[in-house]
Amino acid sequence: MSVSAVKWSDIIYQNKTKLLAFLNSILHCPYLAEDALQDTFIRLAAMSQQQNHDVKNPTSFSYQVARNIAIDMLRKNKRDALIDMDGIVLDGLHDSSSDIEAHFSQQQLSESINKTMNKLSTRHKNIISFYRHGRLKQKEIASVYKISPTLVNFMIKEVIHSCKVELTH
Repeated sequence: MSVSAVKWSDIIYQNKTKLLAFLNSILHCPYLAEDALQDTFIRLAAMSQQQNHDVKNPTSFSYQVARNIAIDMLRKNKRDALIDMDGIVLDGLHDSSSDIEAHFSQQQLSESINKTMNKLSTRHKNIISFYRHGRLKQKEIASVYKISPTLVNFMIKEVIHSCKVELTH
């Protein structure tokens, strides 16, 4: 199938559900998956006629482009997280009125919480992240994961309990 005869919008539309599931399996976030799918369409639509003509299997190619975009997003998020952490440490060191012991205790507490969080399942991590950062309410989280709000509430309490148990040891 030659891409010159088929629009990229048609390819994306026909495979939207599968592409979103594929991207979500990489990014572990439905919102980032939607962003990646939009970026995929933009990148494909910007290709020249010659590039379009060289594509032998447009569906497979769209998955490949989507995968590359998702990986780029993960790398960018990882870089941004490293930069943010560096900024936090420097802010604490430049504040002449800060208590070094309090800063050290806070840093140890953060490390302990992060270790505990890393032991959680991906679904638990995502749910607590959405809730902790105030991005979504419990009902909205339940809707995203197609589970009951009661289960979301239970999972949040379970994570809090796990953190408390871990921190007392």
